[in-house]
Amino acid sequence: MKIFTVFLTLSALFLVGSAQQLQPLSSFKGMSVHNEFSDFKVYPPYNIYVSAHSDATSALQQISVVTESGTKTLFELKQNLQASGEITGYPVLKPAYLTTTLSDNDLKRLNGVIYISSSKQYADNTFHVYGVSKSQNINLQALGKVDTTILFLNTNMGTNPYKSTIISQWKQDSTALAYLYAGFPQDTAEGKNTQIFSNPMHTDKADLYFANVEKFSLTLVAFYLKTYRGVNFRIEPGYSSIDSSTTTDVTTTGFYMKPLEKDDSTITVNIKRDTRFSGASGANVIGNLTTGGMVTVGFYEGASKYEDSAAPNPFCSPWSIPYILQNMKIWSTSSNPKNGQYFVQYFIAQGAIGSGTTSRPGQTTTRSSGTVQFFVSVASLMILWL
Repeated sequence: MKIFTVFLTLSALFLVGSAQQLQPLSSFKGMSVHNEFSDFKVYPPYNIYVSAHSDATSALQQISVVTESGTKTLFELKQNLQASGEITGYPVLKPAYLTTTLSDNDLKRLNGVIYISSSKQYADNTFHVYGVSKSQNINLQALGKVDTTILFLNTNMGTNPYKSTIISQWKQDSTALAYLYAGFPQDTAEGKNTQIFSNPMHTDKADLYFANVEKFSLTLVAFYLKTYRGVNFRIEPGYSSIDSSTTTDVTTTGFYMKPLEKDDSTITVNIKRDTRFSGASGANVIGNLTTGGMVTVGFYEGASKYEDSAAPNPFCSPWSIPYILQNMKIWSTSSNPKNGQYFVQYFIAQGAIGSGTTSRPGQTTTRSSGTVQFFVSVASLMILWL
């Protein structure tokens, strides 16, 4: 319950007040109390979605949602899945409530959640909800020129860290847009540059499309993807550390998340490159640390280093350099690192043949204010990086 409470607190960084709600099962009252959904400031019509991957069937069979059309147990709602893995929402057209004969202590041991949609989402056939309970392919490119929102719910306690998700095999063409956010979607538009990952990626010089996306992991109960023209990828429960990994292409983007309730450590990523070519490297940081906390992203080769240290906030903080070095490191300093959560999207972009990709030996650049000015040809080899 503590982790979920912290998650909701930090999600407030990315969400403004909304009719929709994500409620942990542990927050409901037992002993036959009527837990009215209207108490959460949600009103019909709406859909109910249940994710309770690690909770016992016997417990879920004793918890019921009572609506005007009858009674459904949470086990029945959890099983309401399409062949694609999508959760089919349970429609509620009039006031409803949740009730159970389980005790409050029994409920507090549960890890599942109920997502209650807004009325707008209820009527939106481009809004979808998936549970991260097994390996599955998400194929959105076939949808064509449409905007789509997909909410992912992960209540899998069998991963380390808990409720972790792996995303891999990302396929996206250059005309598509994809934005990944922490938390759950509201009816109003997201704030500018509040995404934790995007393709095209927002940088301090331009928004850049990447044909190659590295495999990455998230540790969140809820996150969602908004896309135009669709992307394809594989999603599964689990955690894949990027520490000591090597990027898979010379032009690529990747992602790292420091989870809640976990001590921080230095993450090192080795960079695949061709030293005959020039290029650029950079990162976006977004999130929250305790007062005075800083996240550092640095690129290194021998005695050369380029670092950016900044306090994470609810908006992307982009930074880049006109070089591709041997490796990248990510770490943070904070008085209470376990209470911190931050997200880093990084990129490596190899461009035109140049005089070299590394800085002069011994050269160091650390940003505290201002920016480094440079140019480099990126992605299409025609973008001027000024």
